[in-house]
Amino acid sequence: MNAENKIIINAFTDPLCTWCWGSEPIYRKLQSHFGDNIEFRPVMGGLVEDLANFRDVKNDIGGRSMADSNRDIANHWAEAAARHGMPVDSENFNLFDDEHRSTYPQNIAYKAVQLADPGKAEIFMYNLRVASAAQARLTNLESVLIEIADESGVDIPAFLRKLRDGTAEQAFRGDLALTRHLGVHGFPTCLIKFNNQQIMLRGYRDFDTFVSIIDSLSQGAIKPIAPAQTAEALLDFMANHPKMAIAEVREAFNFATLQDAENFVVPLIENGTLQKEIAGSSYFVVKPNLAGAGDLTTGDCG
Repeated sequence: MNAENKIIINAFTDPLCTWCWGSEPIYRKLQSHFGDNIEFRPVMGGLVEDLANFRDVKNDIGGRSMADSNRDIANHWAEAAARHGMPVDSENFNLFDDEHRSTYPQNIAYKAVQLADPGKAEIFMYNLRVASAAQARLTNLESVLIEIADESGVDIPAFLRKLRDGTAEQAFRGDLALTRHLGVHGFPTCLIKFNNQQIMLRGYRDFDTFVSIIDSLSQGAIKPIAPAQTAEALLDFMANHPKMAIAEVREAFNFATLQDAENFVVPLIENGTLQKEIAGSSYFVVKPNLAGAGDLTTGDCG
């Protein structure tokens, strides 16, 4: 579809925001129902510049030692996961210490991939969220970021050039300036555009809210089409999303309950079409060649 006739969603985000992670099932549903009529454009918002100076009063995070802040964040993630259903390993979360106090490295790494190997940017962001939230990996370390890039099929030499020559950081600073210019203070925030019209949605929002906004902006021209609840439809969709949490399968394919989604994927796991990857509080379904690879109703981060 012509770019002028697409719904563009500028998603202001941070790889470490749990409600951005919790929004992934909604984004999968938007993608499965709107297809090429919709395009996501992530904007890196830089959630935590320095945890030593960070304070999220609403979620009682920050203002204490790094160890205490790690526990605060882990507790917040566990509470959020109970609501959004995405896998979270809150028990082993220990990301921040006195030398690593920022989420900026993850933001800059995403921009490096976007510049070096743009076709892999979406899967890198997803795998970065998986590594941070579901696997409790130390994603603020360059060595871990390189591993995730490699697991995502990114051109590593090109990625490292952009990461180290300053261009990725410069691109991130551009995203950060746009975030501040538009008054975005919490994540997720989505600026939804169609032609010359736009609407800002702040905080976690459900699918029906997005549909209503898209209907309004397009004056009814763009409508969701539900995918078939078939193995073929799921596998076709997974060509672009090779790892999906069961909560994402439920949303993307309109299952009434999580149990219905689980019943749907069990035969595919049993016959080896998909593999089950336990992670934190839930699990992913993954195509076998990727298995093992790191590949609040109004909640937000900020």
